[in-house]
Amino acid sequence: MLKKLSNKIIYDDFVSKTRLTDDEIKVLDMLLDKELVIKIAQELHMSDRNISRIKRSIKEKYNNYKTIEIAKADIFRS
Repeated sequence: MLKKLSNKIIYDDFVSKTRLTDDEIKVLDMLLDKELVIKIAQELHMSDRNISRIKRSIKEKYNNYKTIEIAKADIFRS
């Protein structure tokens, strides 16, 4: 997921088409900068557990986004 989102076009499309919270965007940006969960938690004044929960939420939203984009591509190919 992070490898694909490191592409600016995919990142911008993902962020524009999903309802990420401000915290999710901050965490995603820091993950893309290869920050560790512990450092993210310290910088955002959150618990490690909360950062892990946000990370899971981002992954779920990305998987949903990816499924929808693949479905749209299949429709246009038909």
